[in-house]
Order: sequence, then structure tokens, then C-alpha cells
Amino acid sequence: MNTQSDTPHEREHPSRTGTKANWIVIVGIIGIVVVATLWPMAQAWKAVHDFEKTALSAGFTMEEGITLIIDEPITTPTYLRGIESVYVNRGADAELAIASSMATLDGTFTSTVAFLGKELVILPTAVIEGDLQIAAAKSVTIRGRIDGEILGNVRRIFRPQPLENPPSSKDTP
Repeated sequence: MNTQSDTPHEREHPSRTGTKANWIVIVGIIGIVVVATLWPMAQAWKAVHDFEKTALSAGFTMEEGITLIIDEPITTPTYLRGIESVYVNRGADAELAIASSMATLDGTFTSTVAFLGKELVILPTAVIEGDLQIAAAKSVTIRGRIDGEILGNVRRIFRPQPLENPPSSKDTP
């Protein structure tokens, strides 16, 4: 006596309900991973776009490149977009906006300096007489002087304190 109730058709085409459920779970997981990956990238792109739009609509001139090295004082409002890095070596007599992974400032900056990127370093001989506006930064190292306020979104500000009695060459054996 055959107790199996499968018809020949059912034996040839087993139920695929489990397979469909597995595919739905897999597609759902892939969708979550894609959204979790793309969402921060879209947010970062929007932040850069908004930062750039603000500078350009204010009449800033734009300079861009992979690595920007500015060796002359900046005299007009300028937006610097460096893919890898920006070095401003002689300050600015006008507002400055910088978007770069890494930026280093030296010299005297008489107006506001705005930064969007990963790392900003203000050298010991740098002076920012205006405000330092941080749109976003992972770290800001301030070795120079900032007369204005530090405003914005910074994960870490590092201000190394100068040594009170630095060792002299005669102190070393």
C-alpha cells in the first residue's frame, strides 16, 4: 500500500516556497547593505555640494586640483577644493573656504576660514583673526592662534600646550 500522496507531477516539481523565502531574505539583506553603504556617501556628497554652493554663490573664486599649494597671499574670497590636500602658506586677506581631505594653514588670515574635510592643521606661525568655521572635520590641530570663535562640527580638537621651559641644547649631554 502506497501512503505517499504525491502525484507524479508533484514529484517532478517539488515546492519552491522555501527557495522563494530564501531569495526574499537574501534580497532584503543586500538591500539593507546597499542602503547602509550608499546613505553616508550621499550625505557626504550633499555636504560638499552645499558647502561649495554657499561659497560660489557668495562670489568666491574657485581653485581646484589634486594637491593645491598656495604660496602667495590670497587677496580675494576664494574656494579651494583639493582632492587630497591643500596647503596655504602665506595666509589670506579675504574669506577662505577649503574642501579637502587634509589642509594645512600658515600665515595670517584676516577673515573667516571655513573648512570641510578630514583633517585641518593650523601651524604655530598661523594666525586666524576671524572665525574658524568647521563644516565637518575628523580632527583639527591648532598650534597657531585663533582670535575669533571656533564654530561647527569637529570630532576632535587638539591644542598642544607649549612647553614652559623648553630644553636647551646645553641641557642635553
